[in-house]
Amino acid sequence: MTGHEVERRALLTPVLLLLLAERQGHGYELVQRLGAFGCAEADPAHVYRLLRGMESSGEVTSHWHASESGPARRVYAITQQGAMNLALWFVRLGDLHGTLHLFLERYVQLDGVAGRPGRDRGGPGAAGADSPGHERTPDHMRRMRK
Repeated sequence: MTGHEVERRALLTPVLLLLLAERQGHGYELVQRLGAFGCAEADPAHVYRLLRGMESSGEVTSHWHASESGPARRVYAITQQGAMNLALWFVRLGDLHGTLHLFLERYVQLDGVAGRPGRDRGGPGAAGADSPGHERTPDHMRRMRK
């Protein structure tokens, strides 16, 4: 598992709490809804383990819902404890957002970082460079430079 995958996996708990705060859902549906958060490749078995752990800790409840077409499904809903924990995640992630934003702002101001030509030098990798083999600077990075 790459570092990026580990980071995304660490965010599954607050994302699942958010999804359940929006509306209850069964496990497979929640796995599908994770795609909007860049977690389309989330391991369903891991998501189900997280949901069971969240139920054990009192953050979610579940009940079986009989379906007219197909087997019964376990439907999850957020509890008051889960809503309080979601609020704590909101604060923690807000603090992290500030740190990440500062990091990104300062990074785009660097000149001559190893592997990254200076922003005013116009070489490969500079903002807007289209030379083959070099990616363009992402839009959010160009906006930060303005």
